[in-house]
Amino acid sequence: MKNLSFKVSLGGIIAALSVVFMFMTALLPIFVYVIPALCGAMLLVIAVEISSSWAYLTYAVVSFLSLLFVPDKEAVLLYVLLMGFYPILKLRLDRIKPAVFSFLVKLIVYNVLIVAYYNLTIRIISSSTLQDDMGDFGRYGVYIFWGLTNIVFVIYDVAIKHIMTLYLEWIRKKILTFSVKKGDGKNGK
Repeated sequence: MKNLSFKVSLGGIIAALSVVFMFMTALLPIFVYVIPALCGAMLLVIAVEISSSWAYLTYAVVSFLSLLFVPDKEAVLLYVLLMGFYPILKLRLDRIKPAVFSFLVKLIVYNVLIVAYYNLTIRIISSSTLQDDMGDFGRYGVYIFWGLTNIVFVIYDVAIKHIMTLYLEWIRKKILTFSVKKGDGKNGK
């Protein structure tokens, strides 16, 4: 079991990096969607190294600080309502058998949350701007957008799986191996 100082330190580092990254959503328009996804993926480190409950606690801290300080509220809503906690939730949803049922549950969760995100974005941020953007697609614009976001969600779900594998199989082994070799006292130094 990890000690409390390790848990607080790792959670603090991930939270600080996430809030700094969330500030960067103002730099490029695509960052509104990419940065919340990246910040959510960083929570996987906490879920693996400590526990899912600590990852959810870090998610709550990042959500609160982002709501207070990050100027791009659309990115904040995307993080709070979906991208922030989904990678942690995915760890649990992937255990559902059969895999088809797990996939259907993920799609249901995503669609409920994306509808909430869309409605909050229209009501809170800028209903006229978002509706004007959809006007180019005609009256079916919302449905086309919804379908496209489902495709992006499936890609994100697969990407989270690969990020987790990359962390477990490569990054974690390199970092932990380096720290053990350096600090074990067996290398003659």
